[in-house]
Amino acid sequence: MTESNRISETVVTGSSVVSGSGSKRLEARLGTSVGVAICDREAAVGGLYHILLPKPTGIPTYSGSEPEKYATTGMPLFIEELCRAGASKDRMEATIAGGALVGKVSMDDLHMNIGGQITEIVEDILSCEGISIRHSETGGYFCSLLDIDLLTWECHIKPIGYQRVPVETSITKATPEEVDNAIALVRPIPQIALKVIRMIHSNNYNMKDIAKEVRQDQIISARILKVCNSAYCSPKTKIESIDHALIMLGEKMILQLVVSASMEMFFKDFEHGYSLCRGGLYFHAMGTAFVAEKLSEMTKKDYPDIAYTAGLLHDIGKVVLDQFVGRSFPMFYRRLYEDEFSLIEVEEELIGCNHQVVGGRLAELWSLPEPLKEAILHHHNPEKSSINPVLTHLVYIADLLISRFQVGNDLERVDASGLAESMEKLGLDLSDLPSVIEYIPWKELRKHSAHF
Repeated sequence: MTESNRISETVVTGSSVVSGSGSKRLEARLGTSVGVAICDREAAVGGLYHILLPKPTGIPTYSGSEPEKYATTGMPLFIEELCRAGASKDRMEATIAGGALVGKVSMDDLHMNIGGQITEIVEDILSCEGISIRHSETGGYFCSLLDIDLLTWECHIKPIGYQRVPVETSITKATPEEVDNAIALVRPIPQIALKVIRMIHSNNYNMKDIAKEVRQDQIISARILKVCNSAYCSPKTKIESIDHALIMLGEKMILQLVVSASMEMFFKDFEHGYSLCRGGLYFHAMGTAFVAEKLSEMTKKDYPDIAYTAGLLHDIGKVVLDQFVGRSFPMFYRRLYEDEFSLIEVEEELIGCNHQVVGGRLAELWSLPEPLKEAILHHHNPEKSSINPVLTHLVYIADLLISRFQVGNDLERVDASGLAESMEKLGLDLSDLPSVIEYIPWKELRKHSAHF
């Protein structure tokens, strides 16, 4: 098998994988979370563990007891599993990565330094168990990829997006006319999606008309049925029609599926500008939607379905600006991750406008509801919102958490300096942040994004 054909298995947040010798690699994409790779070369056994939090908060979580989420409980389990597979502690070698702040450092970031706490716990446990640390790169501001090769047992730590950086390009700032033309060329959002968005915001559901339109749209209808029958929805019997789906899943779930399926078609062609992987923009949008919905449920602020829609659409301006980022990606990357500027600052410098403003223009063209338009226009600076500030703050926090805990999808750098104010708007304190992170069902998020 050639090097380019090697299979990589992603170890998701709050889980671990242990394996014997094989031809694949294990990898974890790390922002604030921490990854630990351990191997015993003589026994040909190794594994990778992706840690979310230092320790349980003591508050019941959305997904119940999951010891692998936490360094204090998950590390001993990971080491035990390696030993059961034949590894010996006195031969084990560990590599540690992640725990980055992923943004400009502010006082609020001290509360986001969850990675630093995880790293200390991991190092203490490894020391107590007599396991040597071969290499460690933690902290800093870079999202990273940690992988372990199950054939050679070599571990690598690389900045995410690094493979696209070496090629230099000349920078030509986009003209207002170019941006106007790019907006004009954006495919129109499907009318069925617009109808559903307005229904969600007015809380006035006319499912008979919506079901009729969905049945007439073969692409959206097929996409919804595919998701309905996926592992994400886990139906007991196969769902074969939109009417059946309505009965089995309910009106609100179907509305969410319609908007998500429509936006997948809207985002899917974009993979060379903001995106760090195929479909990266869409995966980021889906993740933000999912987290915004869960935050709304947790805090009982705004309606979860409205928060989901706002999260899904918050970055629509990137669809327009994607081509301009693509032609100057190396400079974008350096300004974000080496010079530590925010995404909004780099867009203004290298393009001449930012994705919030352009997204607001699209929202205006599509006649989206005002609170949704505001969330798109101010999701990086929610303090400017006035129509429905809570919704905009929900999206800001969701965007921030996704940029720290589900990395590797797209270029994003969210300034955490507004975190305290946004938490207060939701009736929370900065000290509640670990509980908020714990509440989000991160494994479910992965399944959710994968099946849309």
